[in-house]
Amino acid sequence: MAKPGGTAQPPSKAGKPVAKTGNKRKGGAGAAAAAPPPKRARAEDAKSKGDDKKLSTKEKRATIREKKLLHKKNWNVIQDAVYLWEKLRPKETPDAERKELVSNILKKVKGKLLELCNHHTASRIIQFCIKFGGDAERRVVMEEVRANVVELSRSKYGHFLVRKLINTAKKDEIPGLVKLFRGHVAQLLRQPYGADVITDLYDVASTTDRNALCAEFYGKEFVLFDGISGEAGRLHSLKQLMAGAAPAKQRAIIQHMTKALVPIMEKALLHPPITHRLVKEYLDNATGLSVEDAVETLSQTGEAVLRMVHTHEGAAAACMVLAYGTPRDRKRLVRAMKGHVAAMAADEWGHTVLCMALGCVDDTSLTGKVLVPEFKELLSEGVHQATAVRVLMQLLAPGSRRHFPPAIHEMLHPPQRTVRGSSGKSVTDLDGEEDEALDFGKAAGDGDAEDGDDLFVKKGKEGGKGKAADKAKPKAKGRKPEEADDDKEAAGAPKEGAEGEEGPERVLGASKKDPLLRRRELLGSGPKSLSAALTAVVTAAAGSLLRSPHSCELVVEVARGGEQGVLYDLDSAGVSAVHSALVEDAARTAEEVAAVGEDEEEAGPAPAEREHVLLSYYSSRALRRLILAAADEQPAGAAAAFVAALWEGALQGRCAQWVGTHGEKVLAALLHSGVPAVVQAASEELKPLVKQPLEEWASRFLSHGQGQRQEGEAGKEDAGKAAKVPADAGSNKRAKGVEGKRAAAAEEPREGPKAA
Repeated sequence: MAKPGGTAQPPSKAGKPVAKTGNKRKGGAGAAAAAPPPKRARAEDAKSKGDDKKLSTKEKRATIREKKLLHKKNWNVIQDAVYLWEKLRPKETPDAERKELVSNILKKVKGKLLELCNHHTASRIIQFCIKFGGDAERRVVMEEVRANVVELSRSKYGHFLVRKLINTAKKDEIPGLVKLFRGHVAQLLRQPYGADVITDLYDVASTTDRNALCAEFYGKEFVLFDGISGEAGRLHSLKQLMAGAAPAKQRAIIQHMTKALVPIMEKALLHPPITHRLVKEYLDNATGLSVEDAVETLSQTGEAVLRMVHTHEGAAAACMVLAYGTPRDRKRLVRAMKGHVAAMAADEWGHTVLCMALGCVDDTSLTGKVLVPEFKELLSEGVHQATAVRVLMQLLAPGSRRHFPPAIHEMLHPPQRTVRGSSGKSVTDLDGEEDEALDFGKAAGDGDAEDGDDLFVKKGKEGGKGKAADKAKPKAKGRKPEEADDDKEAAGAPKEGAEGEEGPERVLGASKKDPLLRRRELLGSGPKSLSAALTAVVTAAAGSLLRSPHSCELVVEVARGGEQGVLYDLDSAGVSAVHSALVEDAARTAEEVAAVGEDEEEAGPAPAEREHVLLSYYSSRALRRLILAAADEQPAGAAAAFVAALWEGALQGRCAQWVGTHGEKVLAALLHSGVPAVVQAASEELKPLVKQPLEEWASRFLSHGQGQRQEGEAGKEDAGKAAKVPADAGSNKRAKGVEGKRAAAAEEPREGPKAA
């Protein structure tokens, strides 16, 4: 007999199939029968509900409290601490009461700190106690968690307590905190919470302690103790360690560093400054094939690489990723820069990554869509920023040491790395490559021992025979044929089938596009191009930019049309407009400039802007460089056109008022401008105004190198006269607040009083 609630019946004895009562289709006849029967309410549930209705609110809270006490550990302690914490939090709480509250809270949580640190609310309460407590309270907390500080650093809420202890520690307590993390730095940097703890520890640590933290990536001897001779704190860089190590030891260091750094790079945990330093050192000292693999791994992280660009080491590492990467790697990084161009252009080190991207990425259509539009939006403000000006200089005059400090110039020109063989080899395949920085010799035949353990094994005299060689034999069975050939070659045996031939040599990050063509495509032509926007902005603010210490160089480069005349070819009308603005500013008299400054007192113009362009320290020297640039142009270009316009529109017939001032530098430069008509006219006008011979007078205002050439032509006697400096020249400079080098003192003579 079938059950009344069943949906199907067993088959009959006759074997005839029985029709199913249920139907899956909507609205079927068996739909109602397929639904499960409703559950009957239990008598106990009804009884409990009835009891709850009879309980008051106070009784219900007590019941809930009892249940939480049974099921949640330390719940009662946390609630009592929260009650005191609410009194501690307000800013109006007196200091004496705060100290008492902190003492009471620590008494309640004593002995349970390790468990409470992993609770969200309890962790915040203990952090408040550390912040508002004294040295005694901090020592109490530290002593209780000292043995488990590494485990707490991995905790979601516990790592906040460790960070608070680090940030509130005194200077003499930092070395003790560093010792607590010895041997665990590499492990913590692989975990997000641990990486934040190491970041705070690295920020407050001294140089010696920072070196010790980084040294754990150099080998096991630095993990277990401070190196073989205790030199961990004295190693300021990996290069220092590699310089004094044997080739086999160099190989072991790179192997250990690869194993420690690769997981960090794969997880994209690149924000700690210690990681920036380690990645830079690895890319500087690792072999070419290892660098190639690391660059590919870093480029795949995308925006994570941009978290490194705010530090010196991080920006250098990011520049090397762009320099050594493939076109695909570079495109990934350029796409990741979208939306961050303004922040990078204003950053002290981040702008170097933008310069590198503009100088090495061949896909100008991508950079033109991602980087150029965002940079055009900030152009009006960027021309007044030193960092943004350097980005523009990368397009106008790339590689110029005048515009880029030595540290930034070195970052933009990393050493060339060449490798031999196909890509994809591991760090142990050292024989198939050639690297300029390191020469590992024949270290590849030393076996596969990890982290240099084979260095402590005594080997035989010939070919490494002995126990170490015997242990390495079974490992070589499973290796690839080409790796076995590399071992034979390292041991001195000829490579099978090669007959002394080497693999193809490759240059990491080799660019195929002409640099001049890349600059032309990025600057562009037309009304919506970057070149048109740049000339328009410089024309509108030519006077203030020319008087600025860092923007005057930009005006010079724009006015001369950029290196190789690239800007003048793309936007000659815009460059001519810049010339007109400069000539118009120079044509004004000193009285007119002072009158404009008095009329605009409410706007608050800068004192430098009230000086005439020929009297200002920076603008007069900028004009001199621009005029002398015309002599180097072959054929005559934008600089020569500016010289002619400046002479005709501002200086012709007015040289007398500028003799004896900063304007003398500009007048002397006209005599060496290389424009025949201007040189002849300026010589005729200056000859009666100058008591000395024109060549001798002008040579004193030229650059040191050009002055030497003029002295050589004039003879030894004239050279001695030109090199002499009046005794009070230095005192005049100090009075003006300008301190130069000795060469500058010899180059610039005593100047007369400025024009009224």
